[in-house]
Amino acid sequence: MQNLRIEDLSVEQKVGMLLCARSFRTEDDLEFTVELIRNHALGCVQVPFAEPEIMARVKEAADYPILIITDMEMGFPTSQLPAVPPMTLAACNNPDYLRSFARAVVADAKRAGYNGTWNPNLDFGCHQRRFGDTPEMVCKNTEIIAQVYANNNFLSCGKHYPGGAHKFDSHMANTSSCTTKEELLNYRLLPYFHLMEKGLLDSVMTGHSVYEDIDPENPATLSKKVIDLIRDRGFDGIVWTDSLAMMAILQKYGEENILGMSVAAGCDIVLPNYRTSARKNYEMLLQNYRDGAFTEERLNEAVRRVLTAQAKVGAEPANPELFTEEDRENYYKIAGDCITAITDSGVEAALPKDNTDRIFIIINNEVGGMKEIAQETVVRDWYDPHRIEDKIHEEFPEAETIFLPEFPTAKDNERVLLAATKHKEVVFVTYCNARPYQGHDGLTRRVEAVINALLLSGKVSAVLHFGNPRAMLEIDHVQRRVFGYLMPESQLRAIEVLAGKLPAKGTMPYDLQFR
Repeated sequence: MQNLRIEDLSVEQKVGMLLCARSFRTEDDLEFTVELIRNHALGCVQVPFAEPEIMARVKEAADYPILIITDMEMGFPTSQLPAVPPMTLAACNNPDYLRSFARAVVADAKRAGYNGTWNPNLDFGCHQRRFGDTPEMVCKNTEIIAQVYANNNFLSCGKHYPGGAHKFDSHMANTSSCTTKEELLNYRLLPYFHLMEKGLLDSVMTGHSVYEDIDPENPATLSKKVIDLIRDRGFDGIVWTDSLAMMAILQKYGEENILGMSVAAGCDIVLPNYRTSARKNYEMLLQNYRDGAFTEERLNEAVRRVLTAQAKVGAEPANPELFTEEDRENYYKIAGDCITAITDSGVEAALPKDNTDRIFIIINNEVGGMKEIAQETVVRDWYDPHRIEDKIHEEFPEAETIFLPEFPTAKDNERVLLAATKHKEVVFVTYCNARPYQGHDGLTRRVEAVINALLLSGKVSAVLHFGNPRAMLEIDHVQRRVFGYLMPESQLRAIEVLAGKLPAKGTMPYDLQFR
């Protein structure tokens, strides 16, 4: 395995170093990618996580440490270990669990052939992909993960630079942020600066929001003004674009010139539209350079950063952190230790044992997910209402259960409300999900209406919620709220908390003002 030298590379090879190959829809895509690798003309490959044959072809062709990366926010996507969202890790508030999580990612990823990942996520706010809602929480949690990655020469990436509040999901449409330059430098960018000071920020990935106070004309990915905020602080690692397949880019800019525009703005590796062939993406970027979209100086600067990252992942770590049996034990504690209870004064998390006349109303997930879009950034098929029902009958054998669709009809609502008239106590089991191109991860307005209607009866003793706890902001006061977040096993552990078999050890990782 050799480290490439910039002085040995032609223009065509250098341009390829700025590209992350991520389209493998045809055999020609794969053949062309392999050809680029053999010619030392590709910087990075996003190998699909469930395609070992593609990985084998890439590894066979590469005699230099090409970057091989995918998203691993919830853990390695095909790991035998359960997926763990950042939100769940943050609720545990246990640095050992964060360390064990990161060691598992590295162990699984390196075993499969990867040498880096696009995380940790340095955004903060109430979302399943975030480690807290303050810069202090995000700094504390992500430093532990980034340190494990660094100790294993595993490339890390802070995202989505530069942070801030956004008006819309950039997967779906153009979006903007009113966050000012001062707010970015003094607040939103603090996790980036913190990891930089620790020597733990290998790279950053831009978001696609327009920052109206800084550059009202261009999204961050295309804005030298925005990218220079961190360059001016001394950051010399790779700047990745986020996926240029997102509608925030495609709807306004199309594809022909966007690769070169992002490089000109200061991005070092582009993540092109995965719907477009590998060959066309390379040809468009090369043509952009020949048309003068970015200079030779900018090209060489970006290639230097790519080669530096490749040399890092190609070196043997001096003191690698290995995944141990203790780490495995920690990993399996997360599902129970994250469970969080917020109750009125004097109210326990467990339901009263002296009342056996209760009904559990379980929200049913009737809408299928998107199997092919950004699977690495979501927990797949995590909510199982029928498994929840079985566990309820195990722990509360005298209770009745009834399902309510997440998009209920008037007859559904009447059926559930009528069933509740026959019981003294009502417990809701709710969930919400966040996926790209979905735009919202709260409860449906119809479900909110049913819950708030029954709260007026005084019968609702608890809401057990899975997913983003922010969904509970639209629900009127409940004396007992229990949060299980997004791990499948947490659904069972949360019911055991209601049954009094487990304590609720978790802490709410976000400052939410419930009614």
